[in-house]
Amino acid sequence: MTDTVGRGVNPTDNDVLIAVMGLTGSGKSTFINLATQSPNKLQVGHSIQSCTDAVECADTFDLDGRRIVLFDTPGFDDTNKSETEILRIIAFELEKQYRRGQTLHGIIYVHRISDLRVGGLAKTNFGIFRELCGESSLRNVVIMTNMWSRLSTEMEGRRRVAELASLDDFFKPAMAKGAVMMHHTKDTVDSAHAVIGHILKNHPIALDIQKEIVDQHKDINQTGAGMALDKKLAQLAHRYELRLKAQFEAAEQARHERDEETMKEQLEEAERVRQLLEKLEEEKRNQARQYQLLQEQFADSEAEREREQAIHEAEEGSHPEARAAEARLRQEAETAERRRAQEKADLEERTRNMHMAISSPSHSARDRNDRDSGKIKYRSIISGETYTLYNKKHELFATLERDNKYLRMKGYEKDARKQWVFESDDGNNWSIKSVQTEQYICVTSQGTLRADTTLFPTLWRLSKISRMRYGFRISSNNWDEYDGRVISVRQLSSRYVQEGARINLYDKVGGDEEIWIIETP
Repeated sequence: MTDTVGRGVNPTDNDVLIAVMGLTGSGKSTFINLATQSPNKLQVGHSIQSCTDAVECADTFDLDGRRIVLFDTPGFDDTNKSETEILRIIAFELEKQYRRGQTLHGIIYVHRISDLRVGGLAKTNFGIFRELCGESSLRNVVIMTNMWSRLSTEMEGRRRVAELASLDDFFKPAMAKGAVMMHHTKDTVDSAHAVIGHILKNHPIALDIQKEIVDQHKDINQTGAGMALDKKLAQLAHRYELRLKAQFEAAEQARHERDEETMKEQLEEAERVRQLLEKLEEEKRNQARQYQLLQEQFADSEAEREREQAIHEAEEGSHPEARAAEARLRQEAETAERRRAQEKADLEERTRNMHMAISSPSHSARDRNDRDSGKIKYRSIISGETYTLYNKKHELFATLERDNKYLRMKGYEKDARKQWVFESDDGNNWSIKSVQTEQYICVTSQGTLRADTTLFPTLWRLSKISRMRYGFRISSNNWDEYDGRVISVRQLSSRYVQEGARINLYDKVGGDEEIWIIETP
């Protein structure tokens, strides 16, 4: 998380890393400034506007012989950024730390005790927070009540604490899993350090979102936090749709009553709601791709750092080939920079076209599937025949993991490439079956790809790449939630070349990751 603000803090294995989370205006930044007593204060908001729209690292301080590193995070109700952006920011910073071998000792979730009631926003956002942490890491969570000075009496605060701890849809389930509630009743350094001191005895634990993204290779939408946020956004979209319908009905009623002014007002409001709905849907579509871009940029920056280190070692060394190594590494750095610029331009172009649906196979006279000797065909793919799935960008073949559950990329010898049988009854919808296991490529309820023995396999659309003889995109066809998403290789680093990169569904179009060369072995 240190890359966000650049205060020069590089956590070590002996440091105590603590994230401070909570709603906007709950007092996170004020608490951190009080605890650190640093002259370099984090910005504190005194209005409804959020001041923290990125993960910020405060100056370190010592407590009981340990160096403490506190991270301030934006709330999911941030006024400057959408909830999808906030999840992306927090998840990415957590991922970077996890990839560097560092995990949090604890999380302080700040809640205003002065709030008269707990609304749906607070409950929903705490639910996303729980999914981000995961059940096993809740024992490292401190739920800290704050702003006691705003209450008329301490007894009123104690009453509210009892109520908070009893709510089945708020703090109670987390506390049952090990989270503890503490109270920052006095705005003093000792009070703040008492909360932090409780965390010092914790063993660092990886959060669920870190394990899901790094270890399980899920995209951000498939994580527990991502799905919880998606559910919330789906409910919000439904409310927008109902409001839009109501505005149009009111405008139509005003038209019948010849009330031009009211009709104009209703149509203007309907347009505003329509734009909100459109923006919300666009954010949901772009979330995974935007997160992937962050991952790619991070991978490039890490590679650049390793190259610079190698160049420095070459300059310092006395090996006779040091100068040649330096020149080679500098050339690689320049090539990487050009590649990043091209990828950025490609991403901008793909993002502009993201709203366009993936087209199904053409049914024109030239491209329509035909029947030839009783066999269903689509542009060189024949039902019942065996083919290989070769990824154009990564130049590897699709296969199954050793447990025959998930799809991965591997390199194979020529005689081992017989992999998949394409079957169709009408030439429009195709099933894809493994030759070795006779299992079909299916979409799970979480949207991941899995090999399964089933009577009702997922059906797929084949979209021909006009400039390639055997190039296709393969998109899902019979899962409403995932309809139109393409089979894609999201990322493939040098480490994955050995392990096999996970293949998944992804709602993008235009990149080489989802172009498959389907050929007869």
